[in-house]
Amino acid sequence: MEFVEVPAALGLGPEEWSLLPGFLTFDEETRDRIPHLCQIDEARVDELLSVLQNRGLVRTRRSNGSTLYSLAPAEDWLDPAAPGRDVDRLQMEISVLNRLLEAKGRDTITVISTREIRRKELLVPDLVRYSTTLFPTVDLRMGTRCNLNCVYCMIGHEDRYLRPVNDILENLKFAREQNIEKVSFTGGEPTLHPDLLKMVAASRAMGYRQATLVTNGVILSYPGRMERLIQAGITAVGISFDTPDRQTAEAMWRSPVFDRVVQGMQSLADHPRIPLGSIAVITSMNYRQLPALSRFFVDLKRSMKNLFVPTLDFVMPEENAWLHRGDVVPRLTEVAPYVREALEYAHANGLPLTFRGLPPCLLPGLEKYGFDRYMTIFRLVRAPDGSVYDKASLDMMRTKMPDCRDCHLNRECTGVSRSYANLFGLGELEPTGRSS
Repeated sequence: MEFVEVPAALGLGPEEWSLLPGFLTFDEETRDRIPHLCQIDEARVDELLSVLQNRGLVRTRRSNGSTLYSLAPAEDWLDPAAPGRDVDRLQMEISVLNRLLEAKGRDTITVISTREIRRKELLVPDLVRYSTTLFPTVDLRMGTRCNLNCVYCMIGHEDRYLRPVNDILENLKFAREQNIEKVSFTGGEPTLHPDLLKMVAASRAMGYRQATLVTNGVILSYPGRMERLIQAGITAVGISFDTPDRQTAEAMWRSPVFDRVVQGMQSLADHPRIPLGSIAVITSMNYRQLPALSRFFVDLKRSMKNLFVPTLDFVMPEENAWLHRGDVVPRLTEVAPYVREALEYAHANGLPLTFRGLPPCLLPGLEKYGFDRYMTIFRLVRAPDGSVYDKASLDMMRTKMPDCRDCHLNRECTGVSRSYANLFGLGELEPTGRSS
C-alpha cells in the first residue's frame, strides 16, 4: 500500500518520507550508518534528518560519546485526528503504520503467496502452474553466511551467521499453525547450514507438502548432494544465475565458481519431477547480456523435462548493491529494451521467462510475463496475546508516482523500490490510463 495521506498530514515531501521507513528497520543508530540503512544519498541526510527532528518524528540521545538516532514514539507525532484530504484513507494508513510500529521486535515470518487476478486470460498457464505449486510458502532463512559475496547482495557484508536450530524449528511451527504447507529454505546460502537436511526432514514430518531449496547452486555440483537433499524431502529448487558470460558472472559473484553453478543447474535434469526456478539479478554489469542469457536458458530447457521458470529480477539498491550503486544500479529505461528482447526470444521458443522489479508500463504488451502478477510477499506477526496479523512493511519499501493510482495496471504493479527512487526519481514511470 502506498502511503499518501500520512506524509501529507505530516507535511513531508517524498524525500523526507522516504527516509522515515528506514527507521522501522532498526532501533537506534549513529549518523554515519543512516545513509546506508535508509538508502539516502550522504549529501542529503543531514538536511532530511533535520526536518524529521524538527517535526518531532526522530529523536536523539548521547551514549558513550556518540549521538544515536531513533524514531520517536508514534503517539508524539502520529495524530489520528489530523486533517486530511481523504479522512478514511488517512485513518487506514495510520492504522497500518501503527501495526508496523507495534510489530518491531516481535516474532515474524515472511510468506510468499499467490496473488489474486480475476481475469484469467491475463495469466500464462505455465506460470500459474509454477506459482501454485510453490506458493504460499514460508520464506525460512537459515542464516546469512554465504560462500559468495555478490556485488548486488541484499543481505550485505555484515555479521554473517547461521541461525540456531531451535529458532528455525519455531518458525516452522509458527507457519504450520497458520496452515501454511510449503516452505522455502533460503539464506545466505542454506546449503552451508550443517543441519539443513535435518530441518528439511523435520519440515516434512510437520506436514509440509512442499520444500524448496533456494541456492546459488555451487554445492549442488558435488556428486550425490542433490540426491541427499531429495531424500531429505526437497521437492523444488531455485538457483541464482545472472549471465552466461563467465567473466561477468564471476565479477558479480566475486568468486571463480561459474562452472560449478552451471553444473549445479544441469544436475536437475536427472530429477525431472523437481520444478526448477532461476533468478537473474539485472545490474549495470549484465543487462546487455540478457538476450544471451535467454538463449542459454532456452538451450538448458531443451536438455531437461523439469518445469523451468526463470526470472529476470531488477536489482534492489540495498546493502551491497547500495554500497556499489554507481557500478551496479542501471536506469530502468536503459534495461527495458534488453529485457524485452530476452522475453520475446524465450516465449517464441516455449520458455516461460518472467520479469520482476520493472514496472509493467515499461514493457507494454509483455505485462502477463511480470511475475509480480503471480505473487505477493508479506509478513505474519505474533502479538503478545498470541494473535497473528499481517505486516505491510515490505510495501513501504516501494513507491509509485501519484498518477499511478489511476493506471489500469496499478493493482499488479509494485512500482519501484524507494532506494531506486532516491537515486533516480520516478520520472521513468508511464501510467497507462485509468483502471476500469
